[in-house]
Amino acid sequence: MPTRNTFVFGIGGTGARIVRSLTMLLAAGTKLNDTNKIIPIIIDVDADNADTSRALAALKTYKYIRSHGYSNTEEIRDGFFNANLNTLSSITPENDYSEGLDDSFQLQFENLEKSFIEYLDPRGELVGDINMDLLEALYDNSSHDDPNTELNLKLNQGFKGNPNIGSVVFNNLSNTKEFKFVLKSIGENDRIFIVSSIFGGTGSSGFPQLVKLLQQEEKLRGNKYGALTVMPYFNVTDDSKSAINSDMFNSKTEAALSYYLKYLNGKINCFYQLWDRPLKQYENKQGGIEQKNSAHLIELIGATAIIDFVNKPDGNFASKGQTQYFDFGIKKEDQVIDIRHFYPNTAITVMEPLTLLTYAMKVYLETIPDMRNEAFYKELDLGDKIPNNAFYQNLTAFFSVHYKNWLVEMSGNERTFQPFNLTQDLNALVREKPIEVKKVLGIVTKPGISEAFLKTELGKLEDELKKSIPDQDKRFFKLLNRISMECYKKLEALPSMI
Repeated sequence: MPTRNTFVFGIGGTGARIVRSLTMLLAAGTKLNDTNKIIPIIIDVDADNADTSRALAALKTYKYIRSHGYSNTEEIRDGFFNANLNTLSSITPENDYSEGLDDSFQLQFENLEKSFIEYLDPRGELVGDINMDLLEALYDNSSHDDPNTELNLKLNQGFKGNPNIGSVVFNNLSNTKEFKFVLKSIGENDRIFIVSSIFGGTGSSGFPQLVKLLQQEEKLRGNKYGALTVMPYFNVTDDSKSAINSDMFNSKTEAALSYYLKYLNGKINCFYQLWDRPLKQYENKQGGIEQKNSAHLIELIGATAIIDFVNKPDGNFASKGQTQYFDFGIKKEDQVIDIRHFYPNTAITVMEPLTLLTYAMKVYLETIPDMRNEAFYKELDLGDKIPNNAFYQNLTAFFSVHYKNWLVEMSGNERTFQPFNLTQDLNALVREKPIEVKKVLGIVTKPGISEAFLKTELGKLEDELKKSIPDQDKRFFKLLNRISMECYKKLEALPSMI
């Protein structure tokens, strides 16, 4: 059994959105090599950020499905949800430091229910003209009543594109019990990956501070570090009342890249970079429950960088003190992207599992509910379990709320990602590669994925699986994976530009 864990830190809204995409790829069964657990840790001071809340909900649902879909003694290396995606509290170091630690995927900050000046001066001791003159020379306070000026910003609503504020707050991360537990939990063979944007406040300030705090620990200096820096890939609408201005994204990106090159070069083993022409304008929401951006292809690609880092053999890293830089490319520049645009490695490692999960989603949500009279349906007691059992409720939520919405959001975004025809039948599900259905004189000679085919295969698979898997829920979970593979055989291969 592998003993190496990978800690994935998702900083800010972009970090949370990429962790959300990673959750979907791992739910689809994307393979991880030589890895015991993936520990996602989302760091976002915006306590009510809807992007973060959505990612946390998907992670929680994933964790429940995996824990109930497999037996405790089973060595899981294949199938949906096979990766052990778990919380920080699932790790107990030799010197147990977990007392009072929440079973959460989020790292909590403390004392952020206040403005930045109150954070700097919690007891009101920085009084007097000299002290205020110094603060106002360092931070904007041009309008004392404006909540968007730097000294007046409410920190629990995020840094709103101000990395100079973020760096101060992130420096105190080391004082939290959760971060102390992180330092205790990371072993010498474990890997560390950090995801952040570079054009805002939380990500661009949190990334270098987090590297500094981790590598202050002597035992963590020899670990393998990976990082994904996401450059601008969307704009926001103009709003004079907002502290966020996308006209500043490029200049902030240039400044941050210069800083990273000077101070982080050699400290990160694998540095992944992503960007796209920002055609899409999101509504200018400064944070909180209103900041709920649609999933974007860039975020899916960002998740593949994490997969690449996790699966990289130890011998493929550069010598100590050297940084390798990676970009991602597609076969053809298009505004509408589908499976054909990806090179073979990504097609095999990512697109094939996503296709299998999408077949399973369609069969589970649209086909199985109409098969109440079939023997497999009665044998598994699905009529009672699907609406009432917690395992099936979580499975339904993952497919209908998390996975399907994620696909729909990317299909309507720019750049558009449309690998599947979600409103079509199973024969037309994969775009640019319909499964051929043949008729001769009105008689179907090659039915493709028909209702009769699904009924027959589901019945056969149920009869086979109940011989080795007595638990109904675990057997059904395996059944979903197996029926998706039977559907994929009808497809024969993924679409290609060749």
